[in-house]
Amino acid sequence: MEQKTKFIVIGLIGFSVICLFLFVSALSSKQVLIRERNDLKTENTSLNAKIGKLEVSMRDYDKKIASLNQDLQQATQEKSDLQAKNAEITKSRDDLAARLKKTQDQPQVARQEVAAPVTNDAYWAGIIKTKADLELQANNLRTELKNIQIANESLSREKIALELEVKNLNHERDDLKRQLDYNKQMTDSISQELVRERNDKSKIQDSFKTLKNENTILTRQIRTLNANRTELEKKVQQVQEDKSGVERRVNEMESILTDRMGQIDTLKQQIDTVRSGKPLEETKDSVELPAIIVKPSSQQMELQSLPQPDHKAGRILAVNRDNNFVIVDLGQASGVKTGDVLKVYRDDKNIGYLEVIQVRQDISACDIKKESAGLKIGDIIR
Repeated sequence: MEQKTKFIVIGLIGFSVICLFLFVSALSSKQVLIRERNDLKTENTSLNAKIGKLEVSMRDYDKKIASLNQDLQQATQEKSDLQAKNAEITKSRDDLAARLKKTQDQPQVARQEVAAPVTNDAYWAGIIKTKADLELQANNLRTELKNIQIANESLSREKIALELEVKNLNHERDDLKRQLDYNKQMTDSISQELVRERNDKSKIQDSFKTLKNENTILTRQIRTLNANRTELEKKVQQVQEDKSGVERRVNEMESILTDRMGQIDTLKQQIDTVRSGKPLEETKDSVELPAIIVKPSSQQMELQSLPQPDHKAGRILAVNRDNNFVIVDLGQASGVKTGDVLKVYRDDKNIGYLEVIQVRQDISACDIKKESAGLKIGDIIR
């Protein structure tokens, strides 16, 4: 019982330690998940801020690209206008050159006739001046056209660079979106894990409470068992003391039975002497029995007057109510052994049971185990 109680206590302690370890591990994993979630939230916030900045930068770049496209269109328009003006100037110059060449190819007479009405060179001076102005304008237009082409090329390069930068920004934005989606998925998974951890924690707490209650109940039971054990030990000690007393009483009874058996042997010899018709004084070994064993002479006469049973049956010779035993006239010669159970009959009716506790040659001492009527001398036993 004590070993079983120890095993129960050790099992409860081990189970409690395992539950405590699981609870601590769940708590630490929960704290790690909370820290990871906070880190992801911080990273998500910074990424959102970066995305906002990139969107603002992209809007600025879009505005710049729009303005550059507008400037490019305006420069292209100006270029087209300048090219048209240049074409007109070139055409005028070609016309003027043709006219000059035609004039130079005419005969000298016609030249003199034409020049006759003119009294000065004002006309030719104006033509030369106009030609110089046109050439100057043409040169200016060529310079402006070259500048516009250079500006257009630089704008094209800037446009290409801006387009590349916009593409890079778009790639970064896509990467940031993918990272945001991944962080969102991670946050959702961590949230689900936190929910599961919370549920597991609640289950562990419930099981811990249940185990605590069971531990309390088992502790009370152990205390009750210890108290019962103490009481049982006291009862066992009392039973041992009673057993010692009973053993002493049995030893005393055995000594008394030994003495009584000797006296009963003497009594049987006297009874046999009486039956044979010899006078009692002629018996050499006759012994006067004490009053507690020897019955009145009327009982002896009654015993002599009873019918003799067969060799397998016997009679009760003496009854001792104080020590709850009887003496019968069956012994080793009749095959009686210690421990045999004998039945008691009166008028062919079973009225009790006896257990043989000591055996002599012709008599035995029997313990009264059961009786439905009071046993008396002369009852038949088998």
